[in-house]
Amino acid sequence: MHLSDLLTDLFRRHQGRTALRTAGRTWTYGELGRLTRALADRIDRECPAGRRVLVAGEHTAEAVIWALAAMRSHAVHTPLNPGLPADRFEDFARAADAGLVVCFDRETLVRAEKAGVAALHTGDVGWPADPASADDTAGHAEPDAPRAAYSIFTSGSTGTPKLVDVGHGGLLNLCRSLRRLLDITPDDEVLHFASLSFDASVSEILGTLYAGATLVVPVWDQASWMGSVSRHIATHGCDLAMLSPSVYARLDEAARRRIRKVEFCGEALGVSQFHQAARYSRVFNAYGPTEATVCFSLTELTEFTPTIGTPIDGFRALVRDPGTGALTSGGTGELVIVGDGVALGYAGGNADENKAFGTVDGAPAYFTGDLVTVEEDGELSYVGRIDEQVKRLGHRVNLAHVESTLSHRLAREVVLVRSDDTILLATTAGGDDTEESLMGRIRSAVPPWEAPDRIVFVTELPLTAGGKPDRNALRERLAAPAAGPAPDAMELRHVLGVVTAVLGREIEPDMSIFDAGGSSLAMIQIQVKLSETYGEAAVEAAFAAMDYDFAPAAFLRHLSGEAVATGESAVETLLRRVESEREALRAELPLLRRDTRREASPRTGDGGPAVLLTGASGFIGGHVLDRLLSIGRAVLVVSTGDPDRVLAEHRTRFGRETADYRHVRAIDYGELEQWVERRRGPALDGVVHCGYQVNHLLPLDNQMSGSVGNTVLVVRAAAALGARSFVFLSAASAGESFVPLSTAALEAVGDPYSRSKLISEEYVNTLAALGCAVSHYRPGLVYGHRPEDHGHLKDDWFTGLLATAGRLRVMPRLDGHVPVCDVGVLAGTLLAGLEEGAGSRSAVVVHRTYALDELLRHAGLSETDVLAPAEWFERVRESEEVHPPLLAAMQAALSGPGWRTPHQEVDHDILGRLLGAAPPDGPVRAVPPVRAVEGTGTETGTDAETGAAHASPR
Repeated sequence: MHLSDLLTDLFRRHQGRTALRTAGRTWTYGELGRLTRALADRIDRECPAGRRVLVAGEHTAEAVIWALAAMRSHAVHTPLNPGLPADRFEDFARAADAGLVVCFDRETLVRAEKAGVAALHTGDVGWPADPASADDTAGHAEPDAPRAAYSIFTSGSTGTPKLVDVGHGGLLNLCRSLRRLLDITPDDEVLHFASLSFDASVSEILGTLYAGATLVVPVWDQASWMGSVSRHIATHGCDLAMLSPSVYARLDEAARRRIRKVEFCGEALGVSQFHQAARYSRVFNAYGPTEATVCFSLTELTEFTPTIGTPIDGFRALVRDPGTGALTSGGTGELVIVGDGVALGYAGGNADENKAFGTVDGAPAYFTGDLVTVEEDGELSYVGRIDEQVKRLGHRVNLAHVESTLSHRLAREVVLVRSDDTILLATTAGGDDTEESLMGRIRSAVPPWEAPDRIVFVTELPLTAGGKPDRNALRERLAAPAAGPAPDAMELRHVLGVVTAVLGREIEPDMSIFDAGGSSLAMIQIQVKLSETYGEAAVEAAFAAMDYDFAPAAFLRHLSGEAVATGESAVETLLRRVESEREALRAELPLLRRDTRREASPRTGDGGPAVLLTGASGFIGGHVLDRLLSIGRAVLVVSTGDPDRVLAEHRTRFGRETADYRHVRAIDYGELEQWVERRRGPALDGVVHCGYQVNHLLPLDNQMSGSVGNTVLVVRAAAALGARSFVFLSAASAGESFVPLSTAALEAVGDPYSRSKLISEEYVNTLAALGCAVSHYRPGLVYGHRPEDHGHLKDDWFTGLLATAGRLRVMPRLDGHVPVCDVGVLAGTLLAGLEEGAGSRSAVVVHRTYALDELLRHAGLSETDVLAPAEWFERVRESEEVHPPLLAAMQAALSGPGWRTPHQEVDHDILGRLLGAAPPDGPVRAVPPVRAVEGTGTETGTDAETGAAHASPR
């Protein structure tokens, strides 16, 4: 069946269904049929029959409609990437012997004219005034209809573009197989992602229309098409997406959750990418060169295997022995594709190129150059390219095969690049791997002759327009000098020496210490050592400019003031990311929402609707759980560690009996995520989210992937399990004002931890639209430790400062007051937020403040023992009594103003109880409580506002 006839039949068969959708506009099959018929007639008036019509547009519904019109015309549809360089565009237009170029912008129109090809600008044509009058019954019954259904450029295995003429013979089998194997139903919405110049777009368009489904074209509303697609999926979801693994890896997590089925194509699927996708979607793996009508084999994977499936309808696979040339139906060798879907050949190709096409037993055949293994059951496994072999240590090595093996073994995307006689392995930075550790894993996975010579970490792997790793771009990037001025060699050697002394190994000048396996402790030690050379203020400013990350060369550029920001700031980029993810979350929550008002709470005993609690192994969360046990509430404890161990340690810590936990169930975040995805689990009354990694110096990326990511999951669980209230334990270091998240709000807080708390608050706020009461509490320093709790004071900067002052007999002068909270009172405040009718509230919590004179009396010191902070820290440093991380935390906490006024809401001395000291002489004047910032119109008289820099959270 000719392509035009196939489309005519589909438009008629599904007449009233929605065929195409983009923002604010839909077309039914009937409307699309009439519109494309009218546009096809216009193409036929402009382009001689049998000539190629270049459709130079993509990523819009308009481009899809014109592509369909070209398919229905008497010309040969030939899509072309409008973003090609001008000279390449002209070369491609001439190589195609085009009779017409359909242009979507004026620049392309000029290019067409320079190439000497007639052009049609879609803006000048517009939509036909009355497409209903178009004859939608015309097909391609003429005997002189072109043999090619479409032509498409492909880079082939050599990297030299070739124009492939694809016949009509395999199209119907392609459509039937996609509908059956991908389970495409008329109710499905299929994502249109691929560039029209990439033949995957043929699968997207024809596979969707054949099934009577809806093709959805996202609106390009961000700087990149990838970002726009990711945002669209996160907001609207999709039933089927056909993507390369490299493209899928660049989708936001929120987008991946909303894909029901994903077909991987275009490159080998790795084990890590499979498991990532299988968490949310049905996973399919497809293989097919352009020369075989897009898709040759396809399978659904329920567990990872290197299979690329079995041939689809109309194809069979043979294997050619590279040595003897013999063809067999099984074994390992060059894949030979046999069937009517084999392309007609390369247009204008020379005899050597077209040797890839032939016949086997009278049927069209294509010799792919791909090395595969065909099992007895017909399953195929992709091994690599025959022409991607190098001689190393006396062995012939197939780089594609090694690349596939290492991607599987290392569970990360890798690309092997040849640079003269050197083999480089490029992979994205991240995780705990260093170049040294990664090379060790590689050498244990492959023989010496297959191991790369060097590993290079990059921010991201560049992709071609088709979504495959772009080796040429990567090779150029690796050869280019590092951006920015080179630091002075002697200075660089000094900084590298400091880093080596701390990490115990050498790193590259542009490598982050976190990518090299360092920790926030290592960063603090590096900061302290560098301050001895360059001064505390200069080093602190450079670290802040690096957003609390550290790379030696970057440090020196910031230190010298040579680093210049370009484009949007890091904070602006972060805010844009948060806004996108927040909108996706806001769109998802109503879909997750479950009405649990009449449900029982299964598997949590008879303690009534459950309270979900995180952070039970922490200081504050442990006290909250103890309160919940005392009042007999059913509790669902969610932890990052071993759930059973969390409860056992809590039982020991609070001296409770096993029977006290009869209404408690503990799970980890992985199980909670499964409950959310499956829409099952116990009905929740409310959520108290205390679980958070307290580390003010951990880079924000780590905060976002860790604690912030867990917060988003807990928010989703609150919606899926029907919680009516959500209480979030934030931090006073996030600031005194509860204002909408903005660049100014993020810049107002200095450290990554505090920024992450602001971002988490923003995600929690999305629950308010569901009628869930949302409360944020930002406490100051929280104490009230019992002997069993003292382990939680190990890294506390304030008690460490007091202990150091007592030992050295000197106290630093503090600006303002130190705000403190009592854990028992705070736990009661958090649980009060769960009560019926409590409403929403946003408040900074301070129960008592301490001035310098009170702290001196607690430490047994007097006013004569007070030093300026810089002098005090110098003495502490000389004493070598304080661990560098704790010292850095003290410095950071004392760098800003304290609480401005005295404040007291409790009648006991919180610090006195903690330190075991007598209360200071003289009463402390009680101050009327300060009203909290309004959340949803609710006020409280028990919490106060603070902007104190000393109010570091616990």
